[in-house]
Amino acid sequence: MEYAEAVEQAPPGWRHFTIEDVARLPEAVWRHEMARIPDGEPGERIIRALFWTLVYHLEPEKWDELARHEPIHPDLIHALPSGVDIALDVGAGSGRLTQQLVTRSRRVVAVEPSAGLRAILTRRLPAVSAVAGWAESLPLEDGCSHLTAASGAFGPDPPVLAELRRVTAPGGMIALISPESPEWFEAEGWLRITAPPLQAPHHPAWLDEFFGPLDPPHELVTMRVDA
Repeated sequence: MEYAEAVEQAPPGWRHFTIEDVARLPEAVWRHEMARIPDGEPGERIIRALFWTLVYHLEPEKWDELARHEPIHPDLIHALPSGVDIALDVGAGSGRLTQQLVTRSRRVVAVEPSAGLRAILTRRLPAVSAVAGWAESLPLEDGCSHLTAASGAFGPDPPVLAELRRVTAPGGMIALISPESPEWFEAEGWLRITAPPLQAPHHPAWLDEFFGPLDPPHELVTMRVDA
C-alpha cells in the first residue's frame, strides 16, 4: 500500500499509538518502515501510515484476535490445490491461512517479520517452519514452493510479486487472498474468485472500534507459474 493511501485508510485505532511507540519498534523494522516515510512528515501522519506495523510488532495479540473473527471464506480455501509438497505462507501473521495450508500440503513454511506473531503461530502450529523475513526479500531458495500464498497482505507491488514468482516452482501456484486492487490482478490475467461476503462471527465490540467494521476475506486471485 502506498504511503498516502495508508495514511488515508488508517483504522480508528491509530489514536491508540503515539510517536513514541514508533520509536519502540525493533530497530530493523523501524529502518524498514521509515524508509518509506517522506521527510518532514508530522507525527500524526507517520502513526497513521504505520498503524498495521505498530499492531503487528507491538501488540500482536490484537491482530490475532482480529484474525480469529475474520475467517477466510471456505470457498477460497477449497479453490486452493491440495496434496502439494511444500506450501509457503508469506506474511503469515499468527497463522490464519497457515492452518489451512497444513491440511493441503506435506510441509508448510511461514514467513513473518513480526517476532510476536511468529511466536503465536509457532505455539499454535508447532509443525510449521516459521522464519523471519520480508516479502520483498524472502529468505528462501528459488522454486522451493509449490503453493505460495498470502492473506490480506499484498497488492500489485512489483518487487513483492517478483519474489513470489522466484520462490514458486514451475507449474506451482501463487494465491493471494484479499489482495489490494484485485481488479488489477484480474486485468493482468490472474484468475479472480469473489465469494459472497460473510458476516463476521459474534465478536467483542472493541474490534470494530479499533479496526473498523470487520470484513472476513472473500476475494482470491491465483496464477500458475510457467513450467
